[in-house]
Amino acid sequence: MANLEALREYGVDTDEGLAYCADDPEFYEEMLGEFLSEGEGRLADLRTFFETHDWKSYAICAHSVKSTSRMIGAKALSERARELELAGKAEDAAAVECAHAAFLAEYAALLNRLRAAL
Repeated sequence: MANLEALREYGVDTDEGLAYCADDPEFYEEMLGEFLSEGEGRLADLRTFFETHDWKSYAICAHSVKSTSRMIGAKALSERARELELAGKAEDAAAVECAHAAFLAEYAALLNRLRAAL
């Protein structure tokens, strides 16, 4: 079983994540594993879209991070992803450039914490 306390200490609302998973701990753990397994690819995609200034694709990827983060209870990351999704949709390069590095660092840190907790 995942170390939910370690995730709570990191700021993940595991109660909310469990609620999204019908209060089924096994399903929640499966969702955490899926979030982790998809995370490295999404990080790479976000970097690529940022470097190529493909703001529409960046917005789509940020939307995915927003939704999956919310489902596991990572509300702060979800909110940051929402802001970047909106900036990407608006092709607001300055807003994306301002928040991109912190977003990726927060996302990578959560993935590392998940790796340790699972």
